[in-house]
Amino acid sequence: MPLNTNRTLSRLTWSTLAAVGSLALLLVPQSGFADNTAPAPQAPAAAPAAPAKPAAPAPAKKAPVKKKAMAKKHPVKSGYKGLSFAGTVLSTDLSESPQTIVVSRGMGKKEIVFGGDLTAHTVILKGHKHVKASSLEKGDKVVVHYKKAMGTLIVTKIWVH
Repeated sequence: MPLNTNRTLSRLTWSTLAAVGSLALLLVPQSGFADNTAPAPQAPAAAPAAPAKPAAPAPAKKAPVKKKAMAKKHPVKSGYKGLSFAGTVLSTDLSESPQTIVVSRGMGKKEIVFGGDLTAHTVILKGHKHVKASSLEKGDKVVVHYKKAMGTLIVTKIWVH
């Protein structure tokens, strides 16, 4: 296996140059490592020729303008970001297992139909009050929140308007 001598030579060259450069910095008397060294003492001046003028007063700074305190607003709640469907109830089948709801929505000439399964965890709200699934009637305007699980649509929440 042939060795790449150019790479090794290049590394040796750079390391030698770095060592020489650092030694050169140490040997140069003008360079210093700290800026906080004491200044060299100066010879005392004989006598000032004329008294110095008093310094002019600095221009007056404007006081910073304080911003008016803003009243804290209530945080805006983000809307529901999951899957949802809004429409009118076509039918409910509460006697079968699983219980189902069918909701439709007209889209111009088309009509979209949604069917989902109700579970024991489905929340049904009329306004802000919890109601039973038996209170859903044909023609109610609802918003249905659902999730997809195991090939079916499971209804998580129904809002009746």
